[in-house]
Amino acid sequence: MATRQNAPFGACMNIALFAVVVGATVPAQLPAQRCAGGASTRRIVAIAGGFAAVQTGVILARHNDWWPTPTTSFHFTSGGSPSKSQDVLLHGAIAYQVSQLGALAWDWACISPTAAAWLGAALGIAVGLPKEIGDGLHEDKGFSTDDFGASVVGALLPALHRTFPTTRALALKVNYWPSAEFRNRANGLPQLENDYAGQRYFLTISPGRVPGGAGAWPDWLGLALGHSVPQWASLPPVHEWYVALDLNLRGLPIRTDWWQGLATLLDQIHFPMPGVRVSGGEVEVGLF
Repeated sequence: MATRQNAPFGACMNIALFAVVVGATVPAQLPAQRCAGGASTRRIVAIAGGFAAVQTGVILARHNDWWPTPTTSFHFTSGGSPSKSQDVLLHGAIAYQVSQLGALAWDWACISPTAAAWLGAALGIAVGLPKEIGDGLHEDKGFSTDDFGASVVGALLPALHRTFPTTRALALKVNYWPSAEFRNRANGLPQLENDYAGQRYFLTISPGRVPGGAGAWPDWLGLALGHSVPQWASLPPVHEWYVALDLNLRGLPIRTDWWQGLATLLDQIHFPMPGVRVSGGEVEVGLF
């Protein structure tokens, strides 16, 4: 049995990255009194225009990296190695985050909370479509039904949280620390987005997030099931599975006005907690 030592450092990196997100998203949480008079057409146009501008900019910046192969007729693909599984989870996690931020944006546009949640889900689904359509038109790629399916699931979960409060017990969380492959990469591979060995994805359950609480179960404690891989690409395939405790910061007994907003942002991260990792029949105990 062994303990991986770099996980706490990865958590620190996650905190630093999310400090940027805090600054970007807090302005979207505007007081309710600013919404007197119904939906704001000007803000709706701003959201749609901003989304289109970001999508266009990213495609222009990454076009050569994403689609180096010749064009071909539109086709689909599915399946793959564990690193492909990590790519599927990455798509789901991105859609999950965009869905949440999209809902906040539609709140800012004075859309009703439930409608804002489902419009946010639509943005979460739409964010990955241009890339998938481009893949579908290029050789050695293809429109991935797995990636798109994960995007749909990830985007819908935040909308379900608002519509059906009992689903708030479930969440998707991430943890990232650059892998040795990424730090020592040759020929530019792996890139940040496909540094699969450095990415961990967790499905968490926090009983305390259910309306009414969970009785004697602490509101701040949950459980997490995670997945990663030891290399960004490997044959034969190798999976890494995690079962660990999970920290739910929103469940801590802190009552200041600013805490819940900050805790909501930080709760997108799975911070290292005691657990086990299972890979190839071997079990490791540590902080995961």
